[in-house]
Amino acid sequence: MTESTYVRLPLNTKNMQLPEHEALDIAKLSSVFRDTTNAYKFYWFLSILDSLRDNGESLISQKDIALRMLANAWYPLDYFKLSFGAQDGFKDVAKFISSKMTVDNRPNSPSLFNQIKGRFSEIELEKLSIEIKDLYRYVPYRFVRPFFEAETHAISDHLVKNQMIVLCNQFFESHPHRVMYSFVGDSIELNRIWVDYLQKHQGILRGFIFWHLVKFMQKNNPNVIGLSEKLQKPTQRDLKAANRFWKGYIAENPDATCIYSGQIITDENLSLDHFLPWSYVVHDQLWNIIPTPKNINSAKNDRLPSLEAYFEGFSTLQYKAVQFYLKKGNHQLPEDYTYLFRENLYDMSLETFQDVLRKQITPQWQTAQNLGFPYPFIHVEK
Repeated sequence: MTESTYVRLPLNTKNMQLPEHEALDIAKLSSVFRDTTNAYKFYWFLSILDSLRDNGESLISQKDIALRMLANAWYPLDYFKLSFGAQDGFKDVAKFISSKMTVDNRPNSPSLFNQIKGRFSEIELEKLSIEIKDLYRYVPYRFVRPFFEAETHAISDHLVKNQMIVLCNQFFESHPHRVMYSFVGDSIELNRIWVDYLQKHQGILRGFIFWHLVKFMQKNNPNVIGLSEKLQKPTQRDLKAANRFWKGYIAENPDATCIYSGQIITDENLSLDHFLPWSYVVHDQLWNIIPTPKNINSAKNDRLPSLEAYFEGFSTLQYKAVQFYLKKGNHQLPEDYTYLFRENLYDMSLETFQDVLRKQITPQWQTAQNLGFPYPFIHVEK
């Protein structure tokens, strides 16, 4: 089983519409995220789709949904350090997962849901699912409330649970177009007509969820870059250009040293470090990548480097490498820098280069620190 299919938002999201169905009230489904004040609804619906995709069963235990919700929310919360807002209770549970296991984020690794199930005992999984269910306890009922607006308009949110159970179970057989699921013990049962619709339109529905989720997350993470890329399992990185760039430089500059440790960098020990952690910037642009020995890169991991200790060396090495290629007449490899600096790099002084790079790095470093990325990384010889 794979992780939730990676979803890229459609280019035109101004009027995100769901596919119509002759027998289903899709307008009601389109309104399920109206006035959403926390992230639980998004992950409830996403986890239902995940279960359908993986198992194809209409009867889904809420324990299964709870663990899937945690697995999906772990990436934005703990890996990318985003905020779900003041009402969020998932963050501490996501941190607990990280304290108990090392998550395998390789592109072809098992889904986090399966990693959690494989690592925790049945007793631990039961306790975990109960804790998560306590956080989203009203969500299963509020999610389908738009389908029964007339019947529930006068009922306050905290009292809607019993009424929704009665309505969903009452109309499940007689009016299936109105009822996505009914409540069966500690499970939900999806109506067959809705199963067909959800399965047929999985991709569009995921795009619909993430479109609304991005809008929700922008309110709670206004200064975060690459927000839409930080809601799911990280994609595979593309370091081909960076490898060519730094291997070519090191081949003709054998005295190049690591800015953190002072070690000589060779083709054999070369590793590429994202000065600002990749899990913050979610890109592989050259101006943020620096060569280091493999052991240093591993030690730094996703920690923020000390700017006081390393910015001078970082920016100087970047400048030397850019000038190296420009003087050789190679303007293609340093193209990332051209987009960043937007002026003639060939005649640029080291001081000007450092000033532009500092203005790019410093505010992002500060935002990453505010989000909770560990800092500062300072290499200490053992």
